[in-house]
Amino acid sequence: MGKMKFLSLLSLVLFLFITGCGYQLVGDKGIYGGEIRSVYLPVFKNITYEPHTSLYFTDAFTRQLMASGIFEVNKRNAETYLEGVIKDVKTTPNALDKNGIVIEKSLLVYIELSLFRKDGNLIRRWSFSDSHIYRTDDRNIEDYNKKEAIAIVSDRMAKRFCASIMTEY
Repeated sequence: MGKMKFLSLLSLVLFLFITGCGYQLVGDKGIYGGEIRSVYLPVFKNITYEPHTSLYFTDAFTRQLMASGIFEVNKRNAETYLEGVIKDVKTTPNALDKNGIVIEKSLLVYIELSLFRKDGNLIRRWSFSDSHIYRTDDRNIEDYNKKEAIAIVSDRMAKRFCASIMTEY
């Protein structure tokens, strides 16, 4: 019986300590104090000449928003929508071999994100850029390496976006 009282007392002390110090065991979903809990993410707009880039970004941002647990993503009648625009994709030579042939290229991507209420009012706008170097010395897999670089850049930008939302709100 003494052990039960001790455990009960310990539980009560622990509870009071945690709640008294401002810690929160379970937080609400959403941002703006839970005002925005759902977001719709349409396919990113691609205003560049690089095909299929929007698919990589849409997939990466959808996965990261879902994994963050902040929002319900692509829910019917979502409170907000997130519009992504791929503004620029630049590919430049990064390294040459001894014969002057490009063996590495640098991929640089610029995107803009805008969060809107469902009535169309802008809540916030973000801009991100990121780069990645990929190999081009084997012409048979150069295109694959470029697509992999786009996937890597899109994942990193999506993670940075989710991290910025968590810290801002």
